[in-house]
Amino acid sequence: MIYNKKWTLKHKGKVKETDLSKKINISPEISQILNNRGINNEKDAEIFMNPSLEYLRDPFLMKDMDKAVKRIKKAIENNENIYIYGDYDVDGVSSTSILYIYFKSIGYPVKYYIPNRLEEGYGINEEAIRKISSDDCTLIITVDCGITSVKEVEIANELGIDVIITDHHECQSEIPNAYAIVNPKQEDCSYPFDMLCGCGVAFKMIQALTDKEEFKTSMYNYLEIVTLATICDIVSLIDENRIIVKNGLKLMKEGKNLGLRELIKVCGIETNKIGSSHIGYSVGPRINASGRLGYSYLGVQLFTTDSQEEAKEIANILESKNIERQMIESKMYKEAEEIMANDESYKDDKVLVVAHEGWQHGVIGIVASKLTEKYYKPTVLLTIEGDEATGSARSIKGFSIFDALESCKDLMNKFGGHEQAAGLSLNRNNIKELKERINKIADYSLSKEDLIENIKVEYELEEDSANLDLVDDLHKLEPFGMNNPSPRFIMRDLLLTNVYKMGKNKQHLKIIVEDNKSYGCVGFNMSYLADNFEVGDKIDILFQVDENNYNNERKVQFLLKDIRLSHPKIATNNNMSIKLFEKIIPKDKENIYSIDIADEYLYDDIEGNRNINIFEYIKEDTLVITNTLNGFYRALSDISLTDLEFGINFNYINEKNKKVQLIFSPNIDKIDLKRYNRIILYDFLYNKGEYSYLNKNILNNENIIKYYREEDKIYLKSIMENIVPNREEFINIYKYMLVNKNIDIELTELKRVFKILPLKIFGILRVFKELNLLNFEINDDNNSISIYLLEKPDKKLNLDESVILNNLKNLKEMYLKSY
Repeated sequence: MIYNKKWTLKHKGKVKETDLSKKINISPEISQILNNRGINNEKDAEIFMNPSLEYLRDPFLMKDMDKAVKRIKKAIENNENIYIYGDYDVDGVSSTSILYIYFKSIGYPVKYYIPNRLEEGYGINEEAIRKISSDDCTLIITVDCGITSVKEVEIANELGIDVIITDHHECQSEIPNAYAIVNPKQEDCSYPFDMLCGCGVAFKMIQALTDKEEFKTSMYNYLEIVTLATICDIVSLIDENRIIVKNGLKLMKEGKNLGLRELIKVCGIETNKIGSSHIGYSVGPRINASGRLGYSYLGVQLFTTDSQEEAKEIANILESKNIERQMIESKMYKEAEEIMANDESYKDDKVLVVAHEGWQHGVIGIVASKLTEKYYKPTVLLTIEGDEATGSARSIKGFSIFDALESCKDLMNKFGGHEQAAGLSLNRNNIKELKERINKIADYSLSKEDLIENIKVEYELEEDSANLDLVDDLHKLEPFGMNNPSPRFIMRDLLLTNVYKMGKNKQHLKIIVEDNKSYGCVGFNMSYLADNFEVGDKIDILFQVDENNYNNERKVQFLLKDIRLSHPKIATNNNMSIKLFEKIIPKDKENIYSIDIADEYLYDDIEGNRNINIFEYIKEDTLVITNTLNGFYRALSDISLTDLEFGINFNYINEKNKKVQLIFSPNIDKIDLKRYNRIILYDFLYNKGEYSYLNKNILNNENIIKYYREEDKIYLKSIMENIVPNREEFINIYKYMLVNKNIDIELTELKRVFKILPLKIFGILRVFKELNLLNFEINDDNNSISIYLLEKPDKKLNLDESVILNNLKNLKEMYLKSY
């Protein structure tokens, strides 16, 4: 695989107007995105774009909800002391806040407890239970935690405290002996939707506690906060989650919650344009920052205050805590990278397990996420304090980090979480064994292909459609998140006109690309890609469409997600291109080109057509033939966008079981053509004899697709003009080798050293190797070439005796006769 990430088009070909786009008056671009999500009729489109709060489900369908509600009402009747036990992340803070607001609305005083992330860690702990007990508490309601707290709930029971657990995390084999457990992920819970976040579960409890008619108006007191938690906890934005978030974002524009409104102001977000990305990337991190640094109560105070002055003050404190968090995060990220760079074992590890003393507990999860995103490998990041290591784990699609940790639970002091994220603690002496065992699990369950991120792309965006109308229309599909991702597009073969790093630590990437128009593109935390490209390269980009509002001037801006080289500006500076040049020259006498053009007139129809949807032709058992760098890169770009397995071969076909074969500069007569249902030519063939051979040997010549145009002939002409070196060039290279004997240089240095093009250099080296004057080897791993002179032969050198050189001359002659 040449690319680090796989791009897969959901829709292949041009976007066209549909019946749906006409009926509900939406653009073809938006209609196609809906179709990509399985929405292709008016009713489904209406429910998707305008999900009503009336569709919220009956909360009493959730196991133990009735029991929990009765116990809470009994506590209120008996004037019992109630504590809400929360968590320090956005979900936990939000859950605590809405439950506190509910009790406040009915005039019943309750207290809340959120553990200090740095001192107590995640979940319920014994010390906290005893502290709460000393305040004569008889009922604890947990939010966003508790499902793994078997021992702690037992202690609460012994102290005479009833515990109602509301949680959404995965259940382990042993469930706490709580008074009631409200968690849709319980095996015996029949609630039809189990993807609510912790705050979503708390919201359902408030719904159950409230009169149906009253809830129709009171739910707006909580909706903004539940929306914040749902987005930030990265749960699937379908079903009830979509209903909550779509309506909650509308409410945020009005700014009903005083504290949230002030925090949005601090973030510099225009409330009338607020979307899920603003919440996920700006608002949420500021709440999380306080929890990460040990100030979780600030978030609850912000969301529950009735004072604008206090809200403003807390919002500014959260902003300063976020800046502090960013500095700590940057330092930790750099240290983690250095640890991996200095240990070779990480290159082969499928799961990155990195530990270090003194790392900040609260920031570990963010750094783990960034490493997972960069390397596309599950990551476990641990901070060591004394004899214990605690940390966070993040995963990739297809690998449950929760299941993997459960398989290693004998090494753990504590762990919990989801398929994609988890928290854990263990003895520091167990870190090495955890690294070994979790990688053994990954070796068994993750293939090399699993470690290549597959990015789903809506479609290839036409330049005329990349405008502000599309930016505005995309808001109709909000909220974006899991199961409704922000639409991603590609544009290909764009000219790179500027590239530079930006940001305080130069961690971000800014590029300018153009075709008929020019576009600014920003890649957050992607500066590491800057050195892979140079101005003048043709590139393909994968991006989200956004806008830049600098100086009140709205412009389309692309948020980069990946970049690929489409075609290098200078082929002689590009390792892949140089290796392709080498493949054009026959490697020995047995692999020379052997097609004759005596019967060329049997097949004279060589005209190509690029005005087709090529994706309709790239199917299983297709052979793709290319002869030039331009054709090869075009074919590679197209094939890689399909979901078919493909192999890349040079000069000949090997027998690997790939559904599509991409072949470069082949000996046509050595191909078993009957293996293929279709042949696609991305270039003119070397001569008309090759067309005749294909015509005679393929089962159906209608299955030969000539996907090129007349202008593409120039690329073949360039090869043929340089395929036969002249005598002086042979002499110059031989003289150089007589002086230097052995050389080992980078491929990109070939032109500078020998002063001629790489294609000619490889022609000369192949001929000299055939005549036993020298030998050479290309090292693919470090992109270098070793050339060494052999003992001078007794016989005088005669270039005319070279089979390879005569074959190249013949190939050029046949090309000239054909074209």
